[in-house]
Amino acid sequence: MARPEIKDDRREQILDAFELCVARYGLEGATLGKTAEFAGLARPLIRHNVGNREDLQKALVERFLVRSRVAMEQLLASLPDIDRLETLLDVLFDRRNANPQLVLVFNALSAAAPDNAGLAAQLQQWLADFVEQLEAEIIRAYPETSASQVEAAAAGISGIYFNVEALYPIGISNHFVTSSRRAAGLLVSALETGNE
Repeated sequence: MARPEIKDDRREQILDAFELCVARYGLEGATLGKTAEFAGLARPLIRHNVGNREDLQKALVERFLVRSRVAMEQLLASLPDIDRLETLLDVLFDRRNANPQLVLVFNALSAAAPDNAGLAAQLQQWLADFVEQLEAEIIRAYPETSASQVEAAAAGISGIYFNVEALYPIGISNHFVTSSRRAAGLLVSALETGNE
């Protein structure tokens, strides 16, 4: 029987391969055979260490959600006390922090969500958590701002950010990224003037 750490390493190897397959071929095209090929393992080892295709998908979604949550927690913990919101926006719109493969995985999961209510609910909660954390940072920076302004700014910044992230795989220009960051800054500037 394999030691637990070897089984864990093998599981991560398989999930890495499945993630790559999903990014490249979409959720429907990411088969056990392709996953085994990408992982350099025999197909029975995929089943033994993770399970069937449904188990792979479930594990991939869980890993995606956990990694996203941890990354956001680490980012928020690293922000300075002064200019937190501006720093957060700088980090979000820094292409060095982008992960085009994860964007493609998210796109594949989003494409599968209309036919999978459980997956749709998980992704909706993931988005709601992101927006809620952004709203908390806006409130921290602008405590006198109305709830409707906070919600509008968070929705706008989120929309701009996710649009940029979704476009990284096609090789968008630095100018577009910089302009998008400025657009997010304009939403923040509107909070300073207090216009409803």
